[in-house]
Amino acid sequence: MPDGPAPASPLGYRDFRLSLLASTLAFTGYGLLLPVVPLWAVHQGAGPVTAGAATGVFMASTVLTQLAVPALIRARGYRLALVWGALLLAVPAPLLIVSTEAAPILAVSFVRGAGFGLLTVCGSALIAELLPGGHVARGSGLYGLAVGLPQLLGLPAGAWLAEHWGFEPVFVVATVLPLAALVPMLLLPALPPRHAPEGGRGLRGLITATWRPWLPMLAVSTGFGAVATFAPIVVSSPASAIALFVAPGAAMLSRWVAGQVGDRMASPGRMLPGGLAVGGLGLLGFALLASNPVAAVLSAAVFGAGFGVVQNDSLVAMFARSAAGPASVAWNVAFDAGQGLGAVAVGAIVAGSSFGVAFGLLAGAALALLPVAWLARRP
Repeated sequence: MPDGPAPASPLGYRDFRLSLLASTLAFTGYGLLLPVVPLWAVHQGAGPVTAGAATGVFMASTVLTQLAVPALIRARGYRLALVWGALLLAVPAPLLIVSTEAAPILAVSFVRGAGFGLLTVCGSALIAELLPGGHVARGSGLYGLAVGLPQLLGLPAGAWLAEHWGFEPVFVVATVLPLAALVPMLLLPALPPRHAPEGGRGLRGLITATWRPWLPMLAVSTGFGAVATFAPIVVSSPASAIALFVAPGAAMLSRWVAGQVGDRMASPGRMLPGGLAVGGLGLLGFALLASNPVAAVLSAAVFGAGFGVVQNDSLVAMFARSAAGPASVAWNVAFDAGQGLGAVAVGAIVAGSSFGVAFGLLAGAALALLPVAWLARRP
């Protein structure tokens, strides 16, 4: 923490600024390749199964790694964990240039997913580790911008660059950016974990401490996974592309706004019921009105607004109940596993019903959790 009067903004803390810069660079590299690796698999003749498996393997590795991060942080500190995350995300990427079959493409995806798992847990945990309690909500909102903008711009940019520049230059750029993140990472202090409020010790303690904010986060993340996966199928073009831009864009902005409001409220979890209700209504609108392009885009915007509020307030609520590292793991698992669950659940429901029913069930599940979100208002 800096000497003298406490800064009025989270950006007044040097180490927090460094962590934001490192996250922005690394997440840009991640965002560029997320749509490009499946395209590369198809381009090399590995087929659509490998294309889907590449993303699936990446995310499975991410979640598995996230579970092991707190032990690494306790043993070696955040700086080393961040450095390993950047290296594992970056160094295997150029190997894709010579990976023309399914096995090496999936192997590279698995290693890169492990790096991403390290970065996601450390990046969000450092919000609570580097900032005093009165700045955590705003810090979380700023972190949302730092990792949201690279993905919002990187996802479409990666596919465009691969089409116009070729795949190999994109692989190189996606290597250089996470490697550049090593500079701000190495300027950080060793950073052993320090943020440890009462509660959340051990797996059972973590579940007991965080399940109330965790379930609303899982619900909206599941909805986002469903919207991101099936909007191009359910909504006519070009409205589907607009919806896919609007939903994460609204989530990023509402997360930032929730951070600004959250520190003033000084009560983590108070915005969860409202955010979950808005997200559930957005999913309900998608279920009922997806055939109307304008209504579908508006529903995506409403859902995104609720999603962003829940993202921010659930993370801050978990920080208030558990140590930063384990709380970050719980939140990131809800985020990443929920997105995969949304895609799988809707696909399974649609096999015996319709998209309207599937999205309606997701909306109902989110709204049914409002009493849990209300309980999360209390420590």
